[in-house]
Amino acid sequence: MIVKTPPMGFNTWNTFGECYNEQVIRETADAMVERGFLDAGYDYLIIDDHWQMEYRDPGTKRLMPRPGKFPNGIIPVIDYVHGKGLKFGIYSCVGARTCGGKMGSFEYEFTDARTFAEWGVDYLKHDYCLRPERSVGEVLYRRMSAALRSSGRDILFAACNWGCDDVWSWIRSTGAHTYRSTGDICDNFRSFTDIFRSQIMKLSASAPNCYNDLDMITVGMEGSGNVGTDELCSEGVYRIQFAVWCMFNSPLILGCDLRSVSDKFRDLLCNREMIRINQDPEGRAPFPIGLDDSFAFCKLLSGGEFAVLLINVNDSWNNMSFVPHDMGLTESSGYKMVLTDVLNGDTFEASDIFFIPVEPKDCRMLRGKLMKK
Repeated sequence: MIVKTPPMGFNTWNTFGECYNEQVIRETADAMVERGFLDAGYDYLIIDDHWQMEYRDPGTKRLMPRPGKFPNGIIPVIDYVHGKGLKFGIYSCVGARTCGGKMGSFEYEFTDARTFAEWGVDYLKHDYCLRPERSVGEVLYRRMSAALRSSGRDILFAACNWGCDDVWSWIRSTGAHTYRSTGDICDNFRSFTDIFRSQIMKLSASAPNCYNDLDMITVGMEGSGNVGTDELCSEGVYRIQFAVWCMFNSPLILGCDLRSVSDKFRDLLCNREMIRINQDPEGRAPFPIGLDDSFAFCKLLSGGEFAVLLINVNDSWNNMSFVPHDMGLTESSGYKMVLTDVLNGDTFEASDIFFIPVEPKDCRMLRGKLMKK
């Protein structure tokens, strides 16, 4: 399976935790289509932990869906999701049990991969809990990758080992298409800024066919759900989160309740210019410019374009600078930059250092091209 750009979709964990069922999945599939998420590119609907029983079928040794969640079995739900033009994702774990204590895939990787393929699964999130102490994570991910590759169906393989064991140094060789590089996200400013700060020096360990996954996006949760907190995020804070995920080539896996998320946050999550930066076919890593209490990044795009992201993490306005020399543009080049703000459409030109005012705990995201003066 070739994964040229970061996958996009929705995962049940952030909002629902273990509290989801067949009706929730059907309603979410409806919302993905009716509220424009599918049109924007979000095509995976992924169920997380707790969908399965604590034991395997005694005869077939297959994983079994929980009858309380899926009274008609899981195949009709998968068929419903596919009928909406979406793809279906499921969850398992390298260990004998999942993080929630349900049945994991340890030593049953090939059985589970065949089962998922027969059901019509398109995406597997493979977690890292409760593995035998002497087992090697790299080998376990390699084993599930081999199982998926032999299953007879293209299934996107999303490794989720939380950044343990220097995962960025070996995960591409296992065949995984994405890998989680951090611990779990919470819906507050400190959580997601800690996540993106921790990955700045690892930006190069992300490229087509194996993207660094910064975890599910919390934009639009507004303190609710399974990972909600009392520290509510402002619109500016959510803009920073989504802009960083787009700039860093992270998979865009939404975690808010798509059935009820406000229109203003739906519009942010469906901003086509921001998504276009994330989905750029070259898949190049951004490079940082300045690593103090505020941040600037530049990313080369296809078609001779580039993107600039300025992040103000402070509680006061910041007149942020960008030096064209840092992206290779010299005064003697005879070129200027023509820049467009992807959030408000403002356009301006620059050929030397320029300053842009950025509101407290907010960002500016620009798309640009070089043109002769």
